[in-house]
Amino acid sequence: MSEQQPVNINFRLVKINTEDFQQFDNEKENGTLDLNFDFQFGVNNDKRFVKTISKFNFKLDKEDILNIAVSCEFEFEEKGWDFFKKGDKIVLPKGLLTQLAAFTMNTTRGVLHAKTEGHKFNKLIIPMINGEFIKKDLEIPINAPQVN
Repeated sequence: MSEQQPVNINFRLVKINTEDFQQFDNEKENGTLDLNFDFQFGVNNDKRFVKTISKFNFKLDKEDILNIAVSCEFEFEEKGWDFFKKGDKIVLPKGLLTQLAAFTMNTTRGVLHAKTEGHKFNKLIIPMINGEFIKKDLEIPINAPQVN
């Protein structure tokens, strides 16, 4: 039985973008605070990059008070990208997805702080969310529509 050697895959952050930021008028200071979140991955095989988007919607007593969405784009070295190609698919391992998701959520926390500094919404916190929402590797057909 041979042991599989770890593979070193080099990548870099190439872009951070605030996709959405909206604060809604709300006079309430107290109430039930709800937080909904969505996370998305996109791939561009030609450019060898993965785009991650974290979206958060804060509600106070079921009324929107703040929306934020931040994307990060990660470019991969050709050799590492080729490792993800499995036949007619690109397979991104769960561990890598978890790492990219954590980075993007942490970036979103920073954007939220910077955009609400000096405002009552600066008290809003995005909680620590580990990668448990990522259940498995992500398989994408190589000829699937590409993200820009």
